[in-house]
Amino acid sequence: MPQEFVLTMTAANRAGILAAVTRALSELGGDLQELSQTVVRGYFTMIFSARFPDTLTEQVIRSHIEDACRPFGIDVGLHSPDADGIAGTASVPSTVHTLRLGGENRPGVLQTLSSVIAVQQADIVGMRAVGTRQSGGFEMVMKVALPSGLDIGTLLSALSEAGQDFSVTVDLADQT
Repeated sequence: MPQEFVLTMTAANRAGILAAVTRALSELGGDLQELSQTVVRGYFTMIFSARFPDTLTEQVIRSHIEDACRPFGIDVGLHSPDADGIAGTASVPSTVHTLRLGGENRPGVLQTLSSVIAVQQADIVGMRAVGTRQSGGFEMVMKVALPSGLDIGTLLSALSEAGQDFSVTVDLADQT
């Protein structure tokens, strides 16, 4: 039975990083399951999960990936969902929605918005935010998983109300 690992990587961005990492995965017989990658202020970061043949030890996988990443100066983390006790964790039934948010970029705005989401028992499963220099504002796209029974309208209202001090606007980006 294949074993799954979650890998995290951070380094100054350079061309060829993804090619080197995926080549190393292929050499190990790894099967990429999920991936998120971005560049922030010149730093590359990636987190992904992959399944590997059970004939490979964690140390062999770690060493091979680290060797492939060494020329790029990549910090590599290798995590085992099984060992960390999170593999097979039953998830709460939910629906995922994409929100667009914007407003004044001031200290506390993200804390305010994320607190509202937490109180609603929703889970932020993806987010991308940038400051807009000309206007002093921010733009954010956020994917939130809402537990069954929570109406998206309730969340939108709560976010709008809480974000008033920051002139926050909230739109549902995935009209269904």
